[in-house]
Amino acid sequence: MISDNRELHPQDGHTLQVIRIARISTLSQDERSLDDQLALLKKHVEAMYDGPVEYYDIATQGSGERLDREELALLEALIEARNHDLAITEDLARICRRTRAIDFCELCEDCGMRLIAINDRVDTADGGWRDGAFISSWHHERSNRDTIERIQRSLRNRFVNGAILSDPGPFYVVPDGADNISQIQKAPGAEEIVERGFSMLEAGSGYSEVADWLNEIGFPVGGQSKQKKWDCRLVTTRFLHPRLKGIDEWNNHKSVRHNKSGNRRSVPAPESELLTRECPHLAFVDADRFDRLQRQLVERNAHYRRSESKESDPLKGRPKKRTPFPGQMVFCGVCDHKFVFGGHGQTEHLMCDGARAYSCWNGISIDGPLVAKKIADAVFQEVENMPGFDEAFLNLVNEEALAADSDRQQQLQQLRKKAQQCERTIDNYISFIEEGDSSERIRERLRQAEEEFEDVNYEIRQLEAASTGIIEIPTIDELKTLARETLQQDLPFTWEFNKVMQRLVPKIVVFPYRLIDGGHIVMRARFRLHLGELLPDACSREALRAPMEKVLEVDLFEPPQREEFRKEVVRLRGEGLTERNVAKSLEITITATQRASQLQRLMDARGITGPYIPVLEPPHDYNKLRRQLHARYQFAPLDGAGEF
Repeated sequence: MISDNRELHPQDGHTLQVIRIARISTLSQDERSLDDQLALLKKHVEAMYDGPVEYYDIATQGSGERLDREELALLEALIEARNHDLAITEDLARICRRTRAIDFCELCEDCGMRLIAINDRVDTADGGWRDGAFISSWHHERSNRDTIERIQRSLRNRFVNGAILSDPGPFYVVPDGADNISQIQKAPGAEEIVERGFSMLEAGSGYSEVADWLNEIGFPVGGQSKQKKWDCRLVTTRFLHPRLKGIDEWNNHKSVRHNKSGNRRSVPAPESELLTRECPHLAFVDADRFDRLQRQLVERNAHYRRSESKESDPLKGRPKKRTPFPGQMVFCGVCDHKFVFGGHGQTEHLMCDGARAYSCWNGISIDGPLVAKKIADAVFQEVENMPGFDEAFLNLVNEEALAADSDRQQQLQQLRKKAQQCERTIDNYISFIEEGDSSERIRERLRQAEEEFEDVNYEIRQLEAASTGIIEIPTIDELKTLARETLQQDLPFTWEFNKVMQRLVPKIVVFPYRLIDGGHIVMRARFRLHLGELLPDACSREALRAPMEKVLEVDLFEPPQREEFRKEVVRLRGEGLTERNVAKSLEITITATQRASQLQRLMDARGITGPYIPVLEPPHDYNKLRRQLHARYQFAPLDGAGEF
């Protein structure tokens, strides 16, 4: 209780230094506003001391559960500075909650400062203040918990009765005065937006691509979001909300307090606490299609998820940026590890990740922008050189398409039989449960059977929706125009160009090569070019996938002088010119001419048409490849190394 000894004694013997502590949880708490609290504290001080008073106010808005607030740290620093005589507040909860409030009282006592909590009747000038402080802290904690439970109980009841509790988002319109879920309507034009977004995600597009598309067409974020533009989080929140399949959910997450900091974190709630209600008038997609997409996204992004093992790096494998072309697409032909940016400390150079881990000897780096230009030029050249389609080829493609239709019908027949088998399995498990066998094992098998049934039905719908019959293939001029429009980026070293090239060139494998007369080791790329991916029609794309596939080999380097002029030197020497005249004609030195001739003689002696030979193991005379000599080195190629 507050001490009967009402005398206050300033340290300087004249002016009383007082810290007034006020706090509200939300700005809407008018009845306990900051001004009201400060006025109450001032009135109480004036009743206890009639001399001059200097106030230092700490009036903030925030949760009392939070123990990492800046104002709390500032308050404790002021106490430890010992420059004030009194700290006064309405109750201990205005400072903080739980046992931290007791610790704060003890800090004031240690620093010789008096603390008064008016409503809690706590005064550190009284010898028994701890009893009142402990009881008050317990009371505030219990009152806070009861308030949370009362609010949660009310919201659950309102949800069950159809109240509009959550943000409906941009795909729906809430009429003025609407207070029930049945009054919400679909927004005009939302059907096309949702369908396009779902199709992009099903085709393998990332959340950021969907967000970029929505921002590009200017589709509003809508709802109660304060953001102006779409991002990955908003795409997942809007497009993966179960309301899009006609089911509204509540309480799928709950707030849990982190005791050390007092902050509350959202965690998945137990399934037993989940509330659902059906709203078929708000559905945009079928429930099985929605569920299948969710499973696909979980599987697709599983390697980005934080590891459950505490021994591994929780951030390993998580992308930190949009990697430009050719990032994430180049693989080592020696060990099949990816080439990653940052080779030998150079930001735009790529290097074998296996070599960095001392599990591959191929430590040669490649220039990223140069590789992008070389690959892009090769693709452009192949597009320009595409031959026309003759009638025999078109007939062959359509025969293959009709054969594919026949295979599709066989697959449909097999899938329908499998769907019937899944239905029988589900009925059997349900019968077990109805007869009393409701073990967790039976329920798990029932869940697996239902998921398999949904997957089979989805595959059936995909095959039934596929177009059949004669394929209309664009002319070669139309294909070239389409390719030029798709590949019109001026600078290949961009994210947009990367997305196009990922379709055309899924994997680039690089192999080390070296001139037969020695010199630096360079890299040569091999990859499959799928020009059929340029076609917008899925059926045509599938039919022309194999006929329009090309295997290309591209040098990822600029040749040295002796190789650059080798053919011209050989030609001019064959015409009878001397080395001096050849050097003068090509504007190079006589030494360069001699080395070019020597390189050609070595090629003739070996009977080869190209001067570069593959490097199958690290050369003993090349000092830049020395990773294999390190004590940590252990060659560990991946399965399928060198395949493209």
